[in-house]
Amino acid sequence: MTADMRKLVLPAGAVDPVLQEIRCHGLADQETGALLLTGRSDMQVLVVAVAGTTGIVRGPGLFTVSAVAYDRLFTFAEERSYRVRAMIHSHPERAFLSRTDRAYSLRVPGFVSAVVPTYAAPPADPASWGWWRFEQDWVPCTAPVVDPALSLVRTVVFDEEGVREY
Repeated sequence: MTADMRKLVLPAGAVDPVLQEIRCHGLADQETGALLLTGRSDMQVLVVAVAGTTGIVRGPGLFTVSAVAYDRLFTFAEERSYRVRAMIHSHPERAFLSRTDRAYSLRVPGFVSAVVPTYAAPPADPASWGWWRFEQDWVPCTAPVVDPALSLVRTVVFDEEGVREY
C-alpha cells in the first residue's frame, strides 16, 4: 500500500464536532475523544463518532472506552460497510502519546491515533495536532488532508447504549 493510499482525507465538516467535544470536556478538565470511520476500501472520513457517556470514563489525564462501547461502534461500522480508521483524543497541554496511549490504544497495523493539545482551547488546524500510525509500534505520521470541498460528514455518538445521531 502506498503512503497516499494510507493517508486519511478529512472533510472540513469533520473538524468542528471534534473540536466542540474536546473544548466542552477540556473546560471541565477532562480528556475525551472520537473515532473516524471511512468506507471499507478508501480513506475518506465519512463518520465522526464522538464518545458518549455509558462505559466512557473521562478525567484529567484519563479517557477510556469500555470493550462494550467499542463493540457497539465496531458492530455499527461493520453493518454499514464502514471501517474504523483512527482515534482522536485530547490532552491538557502537549500533543504526545503517553505511555498509556502507546500501550492501550488500538494497536492494529495502519490504525491512526491523534492527540489534540490544549483541550480547553484546542487548535483548529489538524496539522497542529500530533499524529501517529501503528506499524509494529507507534510511528509519527503527517496529518490527514483536510478537504474543504467535502463538508458533509455524519456525526454520531457511541457508548455502551449503542450508536445514535449526534
